[in-house]
Amino acid sequence: MEDDFGYEGRRRRRFTVLERLRLLPLVATTVFTGALILLIVTTVRQPASWNDALPWQDAPSPAPAAGAPIAPDVPLAHTPAPQRSGVRASAAPSTGTAAPTAASPGASSPAPPPSPTPPPAVQRTVRYEAENAAGSRARFANDHRNYSGNGFMDYENTSGSYLQWTVQADAGQATLRLRFANASGRNRPMDISVNGTVVARDVRFDATRDWDDWASATVTVTLTGGANTIRATAVSGDGGPNVDCLDLTQ
Repeated sequence: MEDDFGYEGRRRRRFTVLERLRLLPLVATTVFTGALILLIVTTVRQPASWNDALPWQDAPSPAPAAGAPIAPDVPLAHTPAPQRSGVRASAAPSTGTAAPTAASPGASSPAPPPSPTPPPAVQRTVRYEAENAAGSRARFANDHRNYSGNGFMDYENTSGSYLQWTVQADAGQATLRLRFANASGRNRPMDISVNGTVVARDVRFDATRDWDDWASATVTVTLTGGANTIRATAVSGDGGPNVDCLDLTQ
């Protein structure tokens, strides 16, 4: 019984393996058939991929016979066949010049270049010698050194003595620079007037080392266009200092 059952059991296991081996050709045939069908379907859906490799696709068409009518649907000789749908057209050769593109309505235009900055105005200085000015209770002298021009003006030791220049200027601010010497040992202040109006009171003209040592006192004023009168008037009993010249910068 055991031998028979064991034998029968072994026969059933061998029969199962043989059945499986017998199915292998059928499975292989089915897989091959499915792959072939898939290849055919892919080829039918993408015919352009086959046509790209055909050497006669880009061959020029033969020239028509002389006098023969040209059909409108037939391309001329040396005219490449039209591209089919799905085939990407090759890019045109570059000519080196970019074609202008139309700006979209919403695109912002480029900002204009900044306007050039004007160069700064060039200042000009004009010197007016003291010996050429009008004055009261002031005398011409040249007994000290380092003056400009022909000499300088020596104020008398009294209040109210003055020198007055007539200058040409543009309308606007200007800088007045009076060159002076004062070896008296103390300040000799003066008032500065423009066109009859005092614009700077008690301007200091401090002591210098000696009468050959010249210093400067500076005042900023507003002038009108054309001729202007500038007056320097002593306001102390010592009078004013020795004045060499008036420099106007504008």
